[in-house]
Amino acid sequence: MLWLAYLSADSVAVFVLGRLTLQSGDPRHQLVIFWAPFLLLHLGGQETISAFSMEDCALWKRHLLNLATQSALAVYVVGKQWRGDRRLMVPMLLMFVCGVGKYAERAWDLRRAGSRAPGSSSIAGHVTGARREFEREVFWYYDRLNHIVTENLQLHFELVMDVATRGFQLSLDFLMDVIPAKSLRPETDWNEGLVARIKSSENRADLVYRLAEVHLSLIYDYLYTKFGGLGFLSMLHRPTTFVLTSIALSLFLIVLVDQKGTTTSSYYRADITISYILLIGAVALEISSIFMWFMSSYWPYMTISYLKHRGDRHKAFRTMLLIIVRCLGRESRVEWSRKLPQYNMIRACNRENQSGPLEKMMRCVGIERDYSTHVVVSLEVKKVLLDQLLEIATCTSSAAEKLDFANFRGQWARNGVDNWPCFFENEAEPPCSSEDAADRPSSSGSAAHDALQISAVQELDFVSSAILWHFVTDICLLGSQDVPHEATGEISRLRRSSDELSNYIMYLVVKSNVMLGSDGYYVVKVARRDVMLFLGMVVDQTEFVQIVRDGDPDVNLKEFPALDRAHRVSSELLKMNAHNRWKLIALVWVEMLCYVAHNCGAKFHAQHLSSGGEFVTHVKMLMFILGFPLRGHSKEQLFPSEEIEERKFLKSSHPWRRG
Repeated sequence: MLWLAYLSADSVAVFVLGRLTLQSGDPRHQLVIFWAPFLLLHLGGQETISAFSMEDCALWKRHLLNLATQSALAVYVVGKQWRGDRRLMVPMLLMFVCGVGKYAERAWDLRRAGSRAPGSSSIAGHVTGARREFEREVFWYYDRLNHIVTENLQLHFELVMDVATRGFQLSLDFLMDVIPAKSLRPETDWNEGLVARIKSSENRADLVYRLAEVHLSLIYDYLYTKFGGLGFLSMLHRPTTFVLTSIALSLFLIVLVDQKGTTTSSYYRADITISYILLIGAVALEISSIFMWFMSSYWPYMTISYLKHRGDRHKAFRTMLLIIVRCLGRESRVEWSRKLPQYNMIRACNRENQSGPLEKMMRCVGIERDYSTHVVVSLEVKKVLLDQLLEIATCTSSAAEKLDFANFRGQWARNGVDNWPCFFENEAEPPCSSEDAADRPSSSGSAAHDALQISAVQELDFVSSAILWHFVTDICLLGSQDVPHEATGEISRLRRSSDELSNYIMYLVVKSNVMLGSDGYYVVKVARRDVMLFLGMVVDQTEFVQIVRDGDPDVNLKEFPALDRAHRVSSELLKMNAHNRWKLIALVWVEMLCYVAHNCGAKFHAQHLSSGGEFVTHVKMLMFILGFPLRGHSKEQLFPSEEIEERKFLKSSHPWRRG
């Protein structure tokens, strides 16, 4: 319904404005002409939604053309057919100014967001600006974040907002893939200490996830609402529109009331009533937009930050805004759906096999039932993801060279196995003999190494690795569910997180077509075909997993390559103790999730912000906060990025610029 209302709003307004040109010259019916400016106000749209999707932003030129044509049509209607009281021309003119301003603001907001859209011709210009912004702001951002963590101020909301607003441009450029992929100089490894301090902080999850939500909320306002503007024109537009509509309402009331205080009978009562409704509604909408700006958006903090960095000239106004924000704003607000879509391939194929004839007929004509589900993003998943990222960043001496997001090669899992004592120590293991304790790390490490080698995690493409480890996770979940000590504590947290991340990545790959090329589509199709064929030989999903795990003389697993390799990998993993097994599986899924977050494209992230957001987008913002892409290795560029080098180039290339 929201989508239908959004699409039909412009058409209805244009149709009604066209109909006004056909009105008769009845003097008592002239108030109908007075409504023309309100249609321009309606075309301007609401403050909370300027675009429904990124594709709408590309239509800003069409809206600009509509502004010119509809404004001219409104002037034509009023100028040609108005025969009413001349005193009503003043409130009509005020509403016309408000309507043109609102519609022009919408076109400008669409242009602003459209210039950031992937594929836009303006991206090249933003890249140059992003380089300068990066060099100027990146050190301040991480230094301020370091201060918050060092002084244990993670729960100080206004300090977090100060960091988020100052780093807004950096986070926007990073999400839209505009920040240059460069590594910092060796002598400026400033974020090494920051990551270590975040890891030792008790409130680390509250800080980084809250900061990620604020960053994405500000980016959403910038791309999809009218709130995302800075400068005095943007700040004064709503109060000015409110004042003008209030004056228009007052003047209309004065005109329609005679000297004795009785309502004039020059116009039809129905037209007068509708005019009052339109004027009062316009005033009410402006009041609500101001309250919505304070209550449903973090953008007032952006305005405060903007005024703060312009000096003390606006200190009083900034203080007043801060007081209003503290009174009306809410620190704990839900900024996204907080849902984690789940798709289990074995379960979905089993349900398809059990479907009735009607559902099978619907699939033949392309109508497929969605077997995906949703779970709430749990605190366990957030902590496992963050802890794994912090461990991979701090537990290896060569982490900077290992954080390569260009390809998925299972390097984090291999790095963890190579640094076994750092990643896989577990003080909560059940009691065991000294001999077992001495043998366990080496035997578990050998099994982990063999599992990674059998899985060919370095050679397989991403989609194949995701499907393989998805099967492996399901096998290990069933194979270890009867072990008593696995149902509590750290092991339970790792098991649940691995299961949910496995199903989530399969949802992204199979249902959202993320990271799928021609080979990926083929791999998914063959994997689903093999699973459905195998399910035809068993009773249910449980028996399916048991046969793949234990093998069966009557079933030749080698006819199903993915299931056969999953059987061999899970056999090695089940030799490990529970904690180490699930720690390794979780590490594989965390790396896959970070790889998808960094490589699925800015278009995917921006599109899903308008529909509640995806957890993978929060993961990308989490990587930005921890400075992961800045720590990784990047190749040398042909042209230097420093502004001073650009100036040297200009001076040497253009002699007339010298002196």
